[in-house]
Amino acid sequence: MKDSAPHHRQGIIGLTLAWLVCGILWGYCLLQSTDAQPADTITYRPPKRGAPGGREGAGTRGIGEPLPTLAVLAPQDHTGLTAQEQPVLYWYLSQETRYPVEVILTDRQSVKPLLSIQLNPPLQPGIQRVRLADYNIRLAPGVLYKWSVSLVPNPAQRSRDVMTAGTIERSEPSNELRGQLVQANKMTSAGLYAKDGFWYDTIAALSELIDAAPQDTTLRQQRATVLDQEGLTEAAVYDRQRK
Repeated sequence: MKDSAPHHRQGIIGLTLAWLVCGILWGYCLLQSTDAQPADTITYRPPKRGAPGGREGAGTRGIGEPLPTLAVLAPQDHTGLTAQEQPVLYWYLSQETRYPVEVILTDRQSVKPLLSIQLNPPLQPGIQRVRLADYNIRLAPGVLYKWSVSLVPNPAQRSRDVMTAGTIERSEPSNELRGQLVQANKMTSAGLYAKDGFWYDTIAALSELIDAAPQDTTLRQQRATVLDQEGLTEAAVYDRQRK
């Protein structure tokens, strides 16, 4: 009986240590599980004012050899907004092509395009970009711009072009949004832009994160989710399949 008390105490101490170890391991597993989970899903909310415009074109013509699918990363049924003077325009190419691609930016006031460039092949499949800053192009607030991307199989027969187009308008962000963006990181900025209806800035913020960490599948999932919200299904599938 004299030895029972020490053995009892040892048993309590051992059980307590076991519970502590289990608690630490459980907490570690929870932390790892939390880290592995994607961030809150970003939801794009179109601007409340019904801006005209939207995405046009996309598919192949079906004449002769199969041609890639193109899609400008623009909203489906309204004009996408940007808060940037020199935004980045993103577009999708379904497969590698040996044909040149033409990118044009116009407004209603100008006779000639503000931007007209040719991207020479070969062009790799995936999400592409055109930085307006590279061409010293600046958008004026409140002006409706149209931009198009065309695959040109035969310069002598432009009717065979595969063309896709969208619209963009520069809009000043609210003072509240400006204040929130000052302290925000890139991912938070993407969510803030999406919430306030700035489509092009949402895509740009996510794309810059992907460029910095191309192997991060969570970032691609986020961008794919936003693309799906505006019917850019094929580009979204491409993002989800990237490893």
